[in-house]
Formats: sequence, structure tokens, C-alpha cells
Amino acid sequence: MNRLCASLVAVLALAMPAFADLTEPQAGRGFACDDERTKGWYFYCDPNAVVEEEPEAAADLPPAPPPAPPKTYTEQIEEYRAGLDELKNRAILEPTSENVVAYMEAQAAMVRQAGLFTEVWQRSLFANPNLDANVNRPLSQIGSNLYQDRLDVDREAAFQTATTERALMFVYDGSPSCLVCATQGEVLQALVQQYGVAVLAVTRDGIPLPTFPDSKIDQGEVRNLGFADVPSPFLALVEPRSGQVDLIGAGLMTQDIVLDRIRIITSIPEGELYD
Repeated sequence: MNRLCASLVAVLALAMPAFADLTEPQAGRGFACDDERTKGWYFYCDPNAVVEEEPEAAADLPPAPPPAPPKTYTEQIEEYRAGLDELKNRAILEPTSENVVAYMEAQAAMVRQAGLFTEVWQRSLFANPNLDANVNRPLSQIGSNLYQDRLDVDREAAFQTATTERALMFVYDGSPSCLVCATQGEVLQALVQQYGVAVLAVTRDGIPLPTFPDSKIDQGEVRNLGFADVPSPFLALVEPRSGQVDLIGAGLMTQDIVLDRIRIITSIPEGELYD
């Protein structure tokens, strides 16, 4: 029996160091006795252990201001122009070599940008014929001649139709004070001879022009038509039956101008002139 007890004591003596290693906290890893993590459990705690505090929530900070909206292209262009003007004005008021060169370089950059825009515009026009004015109004000499010939035919047709259905009224002053009245009478007389149209000539001051000796004297008709404030000379298309009156224009007008304005007034609906 004594031998058995001695053997047990020897065995326990050998096992105690290893058991102590398992039960004692390792350095830096011990549990504090007042740590919430050890309550209700039979852990060994270290009175000298430092409890690692939970990080506090960050204090509430005011929200960051929203980012500024991007500048529009108009604002960017205005800033660019203002900067260029500032460089130019500085070079003028302080014409040092540095200031002048700085403005020259900025201007050269602007010219390059304008050239790039022009090139892209041209290439885009080539690829989009519906935007090319050359399709409807040729820009070459031969194309321009063809377009002009067609335009002349349309003008003459519109003029003859208009003067057949309506009266071409010519209002003027026969006195020398109207410097262009006599010349306008000569232009209209040429139209009469070329197209055989009739012109209703009306003299405001009672003095007839040599080109229209049978002119009627205005007895208030001009005012009644609403043209009292229109300066002499002027032309109008008058439809006696309906009373429709269209003012062609005032001042000296060539044959081409007269024909073109009558074509626009009588043949082209409003908004379709440049379609």
C-alpha cells in the first residue's frame, strides 16, 4: 500500500508542471477578473491584465457638402474667353516680352481649336448630305448658273401670274425732292415693255413722271389702303375684288428684287423659303 501511494505521489509530481501550464494564462493573453467575458465561468483571471476597451463609435459628424455640379460648356467657353481677354489686356497694358508671348501662345491655341472644329464640321457635312446646302443650292459656278436659270424662270412665272390676277400699284412723288422716284419709274417701265404687264401708277403730289404720264392723283386711296406712312416710292399688289393688298417694298428696287419679292409673296408659303 505504501508503495502504491509513493507511486501515485511520484506520478502527480511529474504531471503538475504540465497541468499548471494549461491552467495559467499566458503572458499578454490573461483574462481580467472584472471582464464581462469571464462572468459565470471558472476561468483563471489575471488581476494585472489590461482590458481592451471596445472602440467607441465615431462621433456624429455633419454630412459632407454635395459635390459641385460640373460646369456647363457655356460656362467653360465664357471662362476661356475671359482668360484670353485678360492675357490680351495684360499684354497691352504691360507689354513685356513674357506677357506678349503668353497672349500669342493662348491665341495660337484658340486658332488650333477653331481649326479642329472647322475640320470636324466639314467631315460631318460630307457624311450628312441632308445638312448640305449645296444639295439644293449648288455652290460651284456651273451649279450656281443652273440654279439661277431655274430661279429666273420661277420668278418670271410668278410675276406674270401675279400681275394677271392682281394689279401692280406704283406710288410715287413726281417732284425732284424724291430722288429715286423717277429711277424706279424707269425700272417699272422696263418691266412693262418686257412682260406686257399693266402698272397702276399713283402720284401723291399730283406731278406725273415722264414714264407714267397717265398716273392717277392720290385722292386718299393710299391712306385708305393703310399706306399713309409708307415712304415714296413703293410697290404693292392689289386685288380689287377681295381688297387684299400686299406691300412689296419701298425705296429703289431693281427688276430682280421686284420679281423675287413677288415670287416670295405669292408662291412660297411662310416658313418654306429656305427649305
